[in-house]
Amino acid sequence: MLFLLSIGPTLAGFGLYNVALTLLPSSVANLIATSEPVWTAVIAYFFLSERLTWVQVIGSLMVLGGVVLLRMYEGRLNRAG
Repeated sequence: MLFLLSIGPTLAGFGLYNVALTLLPSSVANLIATSEPVWTAVIAYFFLSERLTWVQVIGSLMVLGGVVLLRMYEGRLNRAG
């Protein structure tokens, strides 16, 4: 049972990532994948009543800030080019 619980989400995650790469530019798919830990923490907070420390909250905000900055920078490059 533990084997199935570990293999199922892993295969689904990699499968969905590969599908995303066929539908989206790789830069967008990678930005979404980069923000995955943040969304995992948010879901755990709401559904599992997990509590985040201030260090985790600040780290999550830094990750999201980096994703936003990279997306804005990419948008400027596309408009300039």
